[in-house]
This record gives sequence, C-alpha cells and structure tokens, in this order.
Amino acid sequence: MVKKILSILLWVVTAAALIALFVFARENYLHTPLKSIQLLPSADTGFVRKTDLRDEIASLCGKKNIGTVDMLAIQKVMDDNAWIESSASHVGLDGTLNVSFKEYEPWFRVYGKGRRSVYVTRDGVVVPMSSIYTPYVLVASGNFDLRSDTDTYRLNDTLDSDVNLLNALHWCEAIEDNDFISHCIGQLYCNNKNQFELTMKGFDGRVIVGDTCDAADKLWRLEVFMKQRIDSPETKTLKSINLNYKNQIVCTKR
Repeated sequence: MVKKILSILLWVVTAAALIALFVFARENYLHTPLKSIQLLPSADTGFVRKTDLRDEIASLCGKKNIGTVDMLAIQKVMDDNAWIESSASHVGLDGTLNVSFKEYEPWFRVYGKGRRSVYVTRDGVVVPMSSIYTPYVLVASGNFDLRSDTDTYRLNDTLDSDVNLLNALHWCEAIEDNDFISHCIGQLYCNNKNQFELTMKGFDGRVIVGDTCDAADKLWRLEVFMKQRIDSPETKTLKSINLNYKNQIVCTKR
C-alpha cells in the first residue's frame, strides 16, 4: 500500500515538475526579444516590394518581446495590401517572425473608361495597378466600366458594371483553350454595343466575335480560316472578319 502511494506521489511530483518547467520555458520564450523578420517568398517577384513590407511590419514590432508582438495588427497589414491574396504569420522557436504570403496572379489587363486600368485574375478578382510591377499579360480595352481602380474586389455577375469584365474573362478562357489563337491574338476589345473584337498578329482588320455564346466554336472557325487564308493576298484587302453568325465566316473588304 505504501509502495502504491509512493508511486502515485512520484507521478504527481513528476507531472507538477513538467508543468512548472513548461510554464517557465513558455514565460522565458515570451519574454525573449524578437530576433528578426523573415518574409516568404524572400525575393521581389511581383507587386509587393519586400523591403517596404518588412519595414511596415517592423514598425509594428519595434524591439518588442515575442509575447507582446501584435499578430492581429500584422495580419491587418497583410489583409490591407491590395496585391496579397492570402498570408500566414507565426513566430518560430528561434525568435524569428515568419510571414508567408501569396500574391494575386493577374491573367489579363483591362483599360476601361476614364483611362482607368486594372488587372483581373483567373478567379475573377480585380486587382489595381502597381508602380513597381507590370506583368506581360493579354490586354482588353474598350467599354469597361470599372467599379474601382484602387481597390481589390471580386466580380459579381449581378452587377451591370461587371458584365463586360466577366465576358472578357470568359473570352480569355476560350482563347487559352485554343493553342493557335492564343499565340496569334494581339488584344481583346469591347465596343460600345458590348460586342467583342479581336486583333490578330499579321492581320490589320477587325475580327468580330460578338458575345461569349459559342466562343470555342467561333475561335475554331477563326483558326481554320487563318491557317488556310493568312498568306493569301486577298486576306490583306479584308476590313473585317465576322464570326458572329452560326457556322459562317462573313468578310468585308476595305
């Protein structure tokens, strides 16, 4: 019986010692000065200049101990950055604040009314321009009514101002799915009637594709036409190629 009691006491004392050791280690860790700030990715690759972001975070941390670092304030800095899609922050055992983030990846650039310009991602997120980074992407211009060119927002198919942007997104999807056209296209244009046109490399005329209905079929017909007629002298006399008619290609001369 005594042996059993001693065994229980030994376990209690051991558990208490481990808890005390844990509390001491935690308190010691929380009172350790923050060692450094590490951003991942560490190199400048896009919209975010890492030195500026690190300085902004450092201004919040100062020379604070690990336990007094305001992680919510750091997260707000990341959330308020218009070019950061997602982020995560934690302090490692070595006292380094690790901040990882993912930038938005633009898919095409839009020039809208009033000389305003934005980027649009594959997921339909509108991202503002940046003075430090200009990615090489497809350009769409014309009758685009942008809600904002300074904020990040997701396109909404219930808003009239987003309809043409959504249609441009659908056209970009169709263009990417056609390997031939994706290598030949110059720009995407939305006219005042909300109909879309393409400019093609090696062809000076207009390529009228209209709305997004049967977009893949329209581009397939354009591919067939371009492969068969692009080197023809008659093609150079064409003013426009209209694919807006089912199973037809209607051309007009200059």
